[in-house]
Amino acid sequence: MENQDHATTGGMTQEREAKILEGAIEKWGATTQVVVAIEELSELQKELCKFLRYGSCDALTMHDEMADVSIMLNQLSLIFGDPTDREIAKLERLEGRVFRNE
Repeated sequence: MENQDHATTGGMTQEREAKILEGAIEKWGATTQVVVAIEELSELQKELCKFLRYGSCDALTMHDEMADVSIMLNQLSLIFGDPTDREIAKLERLEGRVFRNE
């Protein structure tokens, strides 16, 4: 089995991704990257509102905004710490709500 640090997704290794994200934080600073994260979240919010308002959306634009937010969330994990434990706890809570009374 391949080492997790070298696992690839679309040709991008986790190691390479981490280097890029860390480089962005180092180059522009954590505060600036938090501002960029807010901007990217806002852009995704705008596209979601268009979807709700018009009942459809441009898939490419939605995918671009989702990708931008995903990248920024990964940077926020580097800045503020890995939230995986909290995410698992919240997923387990959601699981209980979704499958309660089946």
